Formats: sequence, structure tokens, C-alpha cells
Amino acid sequence: MHKHYLSSMFCCIILSVCGWGAAGGLRSTTWAAEIGEEIIPIQFFELEDEQAATEMLEIFELPGESVGDELIPVVPLTDDAARENNQHISEPPLLEVSSRAADGLRIQDFGFDEMPTEKSSGNWFSSGCWYGSAESVWYDRSRNYRTTLGREPSTSTGPVLDYTTLAQPFDMAAGARVTLGRSIGRDYLDRDRYLEFVYYGGMNWNGVDGWNSLTAVPTLITPLAIAAPGFNFANTFNTSISSNFNSMEWNYKLKRRLGRDQMVMSPNGNWSRHAERGFLAGLIVGTRVTSVNEDFSFISRRNGVSPSVFGGNYDISTQNWLLGLTLGSELVSQNEFYYWGLRGRASPSLSFAANQQSIVGVNTTGFPPPAVPAAPTTDNRTSAANQVGPGFVGDLSLFGGWNITPNFSLKAGYDFLWVAGIATATRQFNLDNRRQNPIDGGGQVFYNGVTFGCEGSW
Repeated sequence: MHKHYLSSMFCCIILSVCGWGAAGGLRSTTWAAEIGEEIIPIQFFELEDEQAATEMLEIFELPGESVGDELIPVVPLTDDAARENNQHISEPPLLEVSSRAADGLRIQDFGFDEMPTEKSSGNWFSSGCWYGSAESVWYDRSRNYRTTLGREPSTSTGPVLDYTTLAQPFDMAAGARVTLGRSIGRDYLDRDRYLEFVYYGGMNWNGVDGWNSLTAVPTLITPLAIAAPGFNFANTFNTSISSNFNSMEWNYKLKRRLGRDQMVMSPNGNWSRHAERGFLAGLIVGTRVTSVNEDFSFISRRNGVSPSVFGGNYDISTQNWLLGLTLGSELVSQNEFYYWGLRGRASPSLSFAANQQSIVGVNTTGFPPPAVPAAPTTDNRTSAANQVGPGFVGDLSLFGGWNITPNFSLKAGYDFLWVAGIATATRQFNLDNRRQNPIDGGGQVFYNGVTFGCEGSW
């Protein structure tokens, strides 16, 4: 049996070297004619000369061992055979490989141990039909419109002092931005299309301030209304303001896709797809509704005097609704594990502004004496006004994110927001009751701050 096996193997080697057989053009009938015998399958062909077999083994350096008069080639043992014979098969040494997608082959310059993992654009970046994000926003608001509220006349202690609405800055206010969108497929140019809803707001700014007269004598007066009872010749002026911002958007987004994925071979011989780096431009078109509401309070008091005897309360409340069309764009640098970019939107709008004012003032102390004997000592009235005019809402976002899983990432950024064409509370003063339609819709507010949150798709 061993003799037949060895003979067959040598015949295969000789036929391969000499180019015989079907590929070399020599037919089996020719071989049979030369040896003058019947065709025998090559695996059972006998080689009579054992010395030639031994010489052939030495020429081709085939390992073998002698068993009696026969030379048997050594066949590598399988794992099972090795275990049966208690032989140890050494494991091949592990070579250092790079985990970078661009270096899929064996590279000794890097010391990473992990294998490259697949990060294709088809299953790594927003592979679901729905997507959403939740962000915490922390914004600062610009100061109030500058208006002089109080004044202290010149005395021996110093010159005239003015107190204005441009006082202390606001603290940062916390809010939220929530996005919910759905992919509606690709267009004929292979661009992604989305429909999304964005809620943006919840921020509420509050500020308080106040002034005291320099002497115990009530000397504070207000230029807003020299003859208003309860607001002049006071010891203290106190102000408070609150402002909020909310916005809702419905947008259509058209976004460029990444190019073809790269095919990278891992050290184990497997091929994997990796996304190409690139800049993705997008177009945003939609509609936006924005709300900015403010409340302002101005209070006048004398030390040790009841408000029912001397005091003044002036309250202003404004409401602004802006309805406009949104046009914007974004540019995102997309990488396998991270991204960064900027997004800008502009919304020319119609501004629907309104305000309500309430004035309650009383002075029955007889100090100072009325300039006119018939001058009233109390004032209690309300007024309301509204206006429709042009408005504008614009924002700019700088952001970046890190992909944690194929459908989840953490993100952070810095935002700027500008709202114009609104009725801010500190532009609506009508304490002297001179204006018949007391509303001013020419105000503007500037916001800026940081954002951080997460986004994902499913």
C-alpha cells in the first residue's frame, strides 16, 4: 500500500515537471501505447525502482522515514491526531496590527491589538428611518433697552444721578432643544431627504434691581412722569423683569451622502467596508413659529409709609408671535467616529406684538404740595395696544459629536440666536399717558450659549 502511494505521488511530480498529461498535450492513449499495457489510475500506479524513489525524495527534499524496506513520507498530523499521539502543535505567533481602517494589512509601526471593525456608511451613520436628538441649552440674554427710570437731583452730597433699565446683566437660563425627524428616501441625485420637527426653548430669564435715595429725605423722582402720584419723591425704586423664548419648526432637509465605502482587508484576510471621510452639505427649508414674552414691574415706596398712603406700581406685559419661512444650510465634516460642522438658518417673519399696562399710584401725604391745587392724588388705569410688523429670527450653531454606537452619538456646541422686530417690555413706557397707542415693536434680543446632548436613530 505504501509503495503504491509513493509511486503515485512521484508520478504526479514527474508529470507536473515535464508538462505531461492533458494540459501538456499528451493523451493517456499515447502513454498506454508506450508502456504497452493497460491504462492504470495514477493513484495506483507502481514505481518499480525504489532507489529512484529515494533519490527523488532527496531531490525534492520531501521528509520521509524508513519502515523496513519502504520509504514513507511523513504527513503532518491533524489536531485530533496530535492529541491522540500526545503531540504538541505550537500556535502561530500573533503579529501586531493596526486598528486604523486605512491600514488594514500588517503594519508593525503601530502597537494596536484590536482588528479593524466595519464602519460603513450604510449601517454606521443614522441607519434608521427615524432619528432624534435631545440637547440641554444654556443661554445668556442681552441687556434691556436703555431707558432712564429714576433720577436723584443735585444735592450737597453729589451731582444728579440717573438710574436706567440697562442695569445688571441676566443670569444664564437653561432650556432644551428637541428634534424628531424621519427619512423619506433619496432623490434622483442620490441625496438624502428628511422631514423634521424642532422644539427650541423653555428659557426664562429673570432680573431684579433697585435704588435708594442718598438721604433720608425722599428725593427720588422719575422722568417718565413728573406729576404721577406715588412715583415721585420716593426713598426706593425697585424693578424686576422676566423674559422667555420658545420656538417650533417644521423643516424639509436635503443632504448630500458620503461617497463609496472603502474596502479594507484585515490581517485575518477578511474584507470590511469603511466609510469615506467627506464634507456633507445640506439645505434646510421650512416654517418657524417663535414666541417672546416679557413682564416688567416698577415699584416706588417711601420708608415707613404704607403703600395705601404713598406708593406706585407700574406693570407692563408684552407678547410677541413671529411666523416666518426658514431658509438655511449646514456643512458637516463626517468621519468614521466623529463629526463637526456649522448650521445657519434665517427666518424673515411677520411679527404680531401686543402689550398691556397697569398703573396704580397714590399720594395722600401732602408732600410735596401739588403744583396745581386740583392735581389728582391717585391714579388707577390700564391700557392695551397691538401691532403687526416685520420681524426676523436667525441662528448659527457650531457643533461636534462622537459616535458611540452605530445609532447613537454624544454632541456639544455653541449657538448664537437673534430675534428682531418685537415689543420688548422696556420700550413700552407710557406712565405719563401721552401716547394713544402705546406700543413700540422695534425691539431686538440677542442670545448666545452652550449646548450639549445626544442624538440617535432607529
